[in-house]
Amino acid sequence: CNGEPVYLTNKGLHGYSLPLLSQPLNLAGITFCSGSLLLPLTDISGNITGGQLINPDGDKSLLPGSQLSGAFIALTDIPAETPEQVIITEGFATALTVSLLTEGWIVAAVAATNLLKVTEQIRKRWPETRIILAGDNDLADGKENTGRIQAEKAAKAVDGWVTLPPVRHKADWDDYRQEVGKERARDAFREEMTLHGKGQTRLPEGFRLTKEYLWYDKLVNKSDGDTEIRNIKISSPLRVTAITSDADGSNYGRLLEWEDTNGNSRKWAMPMEMLGGSGEELRRVLLVNGLSYININGMARAFLMEYISLCKPDRKVTCVNKTGWHGGVYVLQDEVIGREAQSVILQTSSVQGRDFRVSGTSEDWRENIGRYCINNARLAFAVSLAFAAPLLKLVGIGGGGYHLKGESTDGKTTTMKVAASVCGGTDFWHTWRATGNALEGTASRRNDATLMLDEIREVDGREAGNIAYMLANGQGKARARTDGSVRETNRWNLLFLSTGELSLVEHAASAGERTYAGVEVRMIQIPSDSGKYGVFEELHGFSSGKTLAEHLEQHVAHYHGAPFRDWLHCLTADLPELTSQAKALLKEYTRRLTPENAGNQVGRAVTRFALVAMAGELATKAGITGWPEGEAFRAAQSCLAAWMADRGHTANQEDKAALEQVRDFMTRNQFSRFADWNDDRNRPVSMMGFRKVDKGDNVTEPVVTFYVLPSGWKEICKGFDSRKVARLCVDAGWLKPGEDGRTQNSIRLPEIGLKRVYQFNTQVLGSAEPE
Repeated sequence: CNGEPVYLTNKGLHGYSLPLLSQPLNLAGITFCSGSLLLPLTDISGNITGGQLINPDGDKSLLPGSQLSGAFIALTDIPAETPEQVIITEGFATALTVSLLTEGWIVAAVAATNLLKVTEQIRKRWPETRIILAGDNDLADGKENTGRIQAEKAAKAVDGWVTLPPVRHKADWDDYRQEVGKERARDAFREEMTLHGKGQTRLPEGFRLTKEYLWYDKLVNKSDGDTEIRNIKISSPLRVTAITSDADGSNYGRLLEWEDTNGNSRKWAMPMEMLGGSGEELRRVLLVNGLSYININGMARAFLMEYISLCKPDRKVTCVNKTGWHGGVYVLQDEVIGREAQSVILQTSSVQGRDFRVSGTSEDWRENIGRYCINNARLAFAVSLAFAAPLLKLVGIGGGGYHLKGESTDGKTTTMKVAASVCGGTDFWHTWRATGNALEGTASRRNDATLMLDEIREVDGREAGNIAYMLANGQGKARARTDGSVRETNRWNLLFLSTGELSLVEHAASAGERTYAGVEVRMIQIPSDSGKYGVFEELHGFSSGKTLAEHLEQHVAHYHGAPFRDWLHCLTADLPELTSQAKALLKEYTRRLTPENAGNQVGRAVTRFALVAMAGELATKAGITGWPEGEAFRAAQSCLAAWMADRGHTANQEDKAALEQVRDFMTRNQFSRFADWNDDRNRPVSMMGFRKVDKGDNVTEPVVTFYVLPSGWKEICKGFDSRKVARLCVDAGWLKPGEDGRTQNSIRLPEIGLKRVYQFNTQVLGSAEPE
């Protein structure tokens, strides 16, 4: 029969109509009178496996033949759908009390030793549900706390939670409710909840981590000689979940995890060196990143650092100090992508901002942005550039940059924003308005990725060339510590995209700085004007380039970041195979793009154009761009042709500059620095050779020959290798080589006699461009 058990009413639990014995029964020497509680045991499939008897005095026994292992007493029927939360207790009265304290499906395991089996069965049935072990606090002098040990063991097996009544004597949650009342018990049930799991962290003695706070239970002496526990609130819940160190076994740290004020999960790999001082910077970083509360009392602050230092997590993680490739995984500020993603984390002295933000999907990006790149070479090239940066390391190519130069409002900045949308939001691109040191820090955060810099005029022209070299070469300045030792130099490998109305050479020249020819290949200048609508060649139905640009700028704010994440997942899915494909395609595209008689510098530039084409084509093949096959290659080919036309030649820039310097010097100084061969009165003070003129006649043109002394030749070639320049002049047809193949001839000079000199012909003065 059913009725209200005396056993429960004695505990203050009223209103429950449950099965009761109608006749007395003796089991194992215990008398169960009529009215004793009879509870069915069931397994996770709903099969009855036995029963438990409880008499009014609280004596308990299983019915003969009952199978307890993995079975339980459920307060309600087994849910048809996955419950959000399951709470497991030992005893039935405790289960009823817990139903008054929290929401969820609640079962009683009957015995502490059965908690693990029940927990495992529930986890197997519902892999994603949250499991809480409402354990008994079996405190007893000199004895094991069985309830706590078994509850924590069960929770650890399933990454569950444990909550124990906060008492210094033996009690379960039903006892605690009777002692303090339902309201205080409800608060304590929530506050005492601690997370356990396979990667468990052993907390230092005296510390407690609950769902509400991190506590330190300090033992203090009272005036009467007795002792008491003083509960010191340290901070909002802060978990130490892993020990971090780099691959060399240094740079140790701790992985800290917490929930910010909005309930979002946050994590930070904190270098251990941050515990070396007062901890002020540590607290600042935690508070800035949403940890709601830190006790400002001096003792509590010290306890916080002690807690972080002495926690002993089981989990070990390799830390790295910059984003990009690390083995077979790609590290971002907020995610690690690759098969071994769980074993690597970014460790910095602060929680880095999210450069690679995501909004919308790759499908959104293709529909609203990507498709407008088709038949617009500069847009498609810039987007392909974003996909190319992670491939630099895979194919063994160094970094470099591209500079879109053109008139204002022709779409340069829009092109850069479209490229940036592959990787992140509107804060992914920057202006040049920064010092070299600041851009060094930005570059180190973009390792194996792209850096977008708008409007070169905003940087000091005196610094522009050095910054371009620094970004392309991938290395910052060497700096000393206070003790004189050298700090580790920032290093990176990236591709950067720059825009401006001036070229780098023009901007540097306006500040009185000279740039060297090598910068031309490190930062390749592409005219932004396509010859039609600014950067655009096709408007895709828009009325003007301006309206297309407005559409793109509006949509990059809403759809960004997803293509880069999808690209990284594609790369890491089968890194060896994709690397092999990339190398083969790079070789083919380099061959197809290289012009005849290309110098070394043009060859290096062509390789980078081929890299961008290859990346765009592979991203297209992966379904990310939404472009037809060949679009990225055609874009790279078009931009390469624009660069070549703007450059005007295929020789090395240093060679061209050297020949121009020789021609300019000879033209400007042919009368002031060269003595007249036929006039012994014409002898300049700073004479560097002779000028001989055969005046010709009505049929033949005058012929001018220069004989340059070796000392004068070094002055003409200042800033270059004089021997190499001489050979260039021979190849250009300006300089007559000697019969011995050397670049000097033995000539008997007026008043000097026989002397080895450089013999130039009239062509050195010609106005035509050198070949």
